[in-house]
Amino acid sequence: MTLPTEPAPAFRLKYPTAQQAPWPAMPDDAAPPPGATRVRLGDLETHLHCSVVGTCLTDAELRRVIARFVDVQGASELDVHHDAVRLCSKEPLAAKALHKALDRLHDPAVRRFAKARDAAEVEALWREFVQRGEVPGAYWAVLSHRHTPEALRQQVFGEVHMLSHLMGASTRADLRQRVFLQAENEQLRAQLAQLQDRHQRLVETHDRAEQEHRHTAAQLKATRTQVEQAKPAPATGEPLPAGKDADWVTLQVQRRERAELQAQRAVDEIRRLQEESDGLRSNLGVLARELHAAESQLHRWLADDEASTAADLDTLKGTRLLYVGGRPSSSQAIREWVERGGGELRRHDGGLEDRKGQLVASIGWADRVLFPVDCIDHDSANSIKRQCLRLGIPFLPLRTASLASFVAALSQADAPPRPQHGSHLCLRHA
Repeated sequence: MTLPTEPAPAFRLKYPTAQQAPWPAMPDDAAPPPGATRVRLGDLETHLHCSVVGTCLTDAELRRVIARFVDVQGASELDVHHDAVRLCSKEPLAAKALHKALDRLHDPAVRRFAKARDAAEVEALWREFVQRGEVPGAYWAVLSHRHTPEALRQQVFGEVHMLSHLMGASTRADLRQRVFLQAENEQLRAQLAQLQDRHQRLVETHDRAEQEHRHTAAQLKATRTQVEQAKPAPATGEPLPAGKDADWVTLQVQRRERAELQAQRAVDEIRRLQEESDGLRSNLGVLARELHAAESQLHRWLADDEASTAADLDTLKGTRLLYVGGRPSSSQAIREWVERGGGELRRHDGGLEDRKGQLVASIGWADRVLFPVDCIDHDSANSIKRQCLRLGIPFLPLRTASLASFVAALSQADAPPRPQHGSHLCLRHA
């Protein structure tokens, strides 16, 4: 990093520069002075100041410390960072304040590294902290340790520099997946609200139909009672004419038949509504599981919980997945999600552009096959089922081609171990 000879307009000290002798620069391979326990921030090479300030201090803590020396009112985070880097090499008091802030923030790591007695132990501790993802504290502890040679400092500086590039690429992928998940989450919420509203209307219709059925059944019972009862004889004791008696019986029979027909229609309508209600309940359960999986993944990315995300995706590590069909818009997000968990994904479009002959070879490569039932033709779906049953490879049909369906299916799937021999099922009839 090349430092400017004159400070930028935003770099204004709150007090006159102290007339102090510059700190003597330590040779690259020189041992620390007797009695020294740590290397001060101002004694480090100037090109290390930028990475230390940017990696080991939070924006809020950096602004709080630098505000004692520079006017940071209205300054951006980049301006504050530049001012801090300049102060490290030009102002001993500011460098000392930054050094104390770094020690306070990363005290556990500094104490752990203080037990190292040589460069080999320092490097071993650095590898241990990096493996756990605790880079900021370990980076400051390594650079300020008195047993750290200059070669190790440059090596650690290069690793942190490359980690910043990897984090940038990972952040961009997370942003793309976050936007996709947010849109899909809103779509699932809208579908869930529509299904709940329709389910409520069906429940009300079912209740009304059941009430009508009970009313019709009561009318039918009353009609049957009237038909079975004999009509009383007239007061004169003379019987009714045969024609009038027959007409009355015919009228009651017709009423009974109409009541039975209405009752049967009501029973059929209740059965149909019950089946439709059961189907809606099933769809509601599936949508709720997909929505829960999408929301859980979205919350983990919003919280930047890398440890939790790695633990959730650990089951994908080393797993080969074949995804057949689907939409290109969601396939890229699915691929990034699988690769983030350490798995490997191959996609076959079902025969639109990829040859169907490649599908059999791809199935034999995979540990698990997944395909969305709404974005695949029947011929490819039947072929996948036959080949998977023959080879003993588990397959998962997905409800839709969305990332939420993919994540929910993998989180709930508990596939049996892959057999070492072929299936005995018929290839023609499965």
